[in-house]
Amino acid sequence: MTDQLLSIGGITLALRCDDARVDCRFVEPFSRFVVEEGSPDIELHVTLHEEELASRGSLVFDSGAVWKLLRDGDGHRIECKTPPLGDTPYRVATIDSSFTRGEVHVRPNLGGHPLNYPLDEVLFANLLGRGRGVELHGCGIVARDGRGHLFVGQSGAGKTTTAGLWGDDAADVVSDDRVIVRVVDEQPVMFGTPWHGEAQHASAAPSRLDGIYLLAQSPANELRTLTESEAVARLFACSFPLFYDPNALAFTVDYFQKLVRRVPVRELRFTRDRAAVDLVMAEPHAA
Repeated sequence: MTDQLLSIGGITLALRCDDARVDCRFVEPFSRFVVEEGSPDIELHVTLHEEELASRGSLVFDSGAVWKLLRDGDGHRIECKTPPLGDTPYRVATIDSSFTRGEVHVRPNLGGHPLNYPLDEVLFANLLGRGRGVELHGCGIVARDGRGHLFVGQSGAGKTTTAGLWGDDAADVVSDDRVIVRVVDEQPVMFGTPWHGEAQHASAAPSRLDGIYLLAQSPANELRTLTESEAVARLFACSFPLFYDPNALAFTVDYFQKLVRRVPVRELRFTRDRAAVDLVMAEPHAA
């Protein structure tokens, strides 16, 4: 039996497979997030199905493209589909009501890892939304002085560009596209994820979080103070909330409200040049 532990954002997933026909080995960039030991938050057993995977259950959410979430009895059912393979699912995850244990059913001869997109991202979004933290479109920078800066923005906002601007002043770039924020031992921390951007930065280790900057391209470099409600709304717009789950949605909003009271959140209007880095480094909390 293959048994692997994957830890993303400090959340551990145990993947078990006893069928040699299914390749469950994690490759780059996911191999950076494999751990040798840990107590899993969720355990999944991979099984191979020779017959078609029929769709069933009551619809909760339809992405409109590649996956659906359904209620199946007391548990959850995530069905992955793709037009080239027809109307039936090619991969199905059945998860218990507590989202701690389940199975991943895959069809033979399809190739790819059992947790390939979109299943990996859907699973971790649901695990975060159950009281653990939030995921943001962001670039996480650990400066040479040890401070952690998170630059948040949608696609095209300049996250990968920001990562490149820091150069030798960055001790680490935890991610250039998706960052998980959690509170560990009463301190806000950020984690990289395997869902990186163009520069392929993906660090599994937690890093301190001292400042959050909402990116806005501008003809001049400037830091703008935000009201609490504005900061929460802007962060929420750059996150991955579970709109179909009222409890998870309420948790995410409350999480951002608490976060902006603990970590300075400002808008960074920047010109995509080195002067923007100097502006951030000159801030008192970045000294």
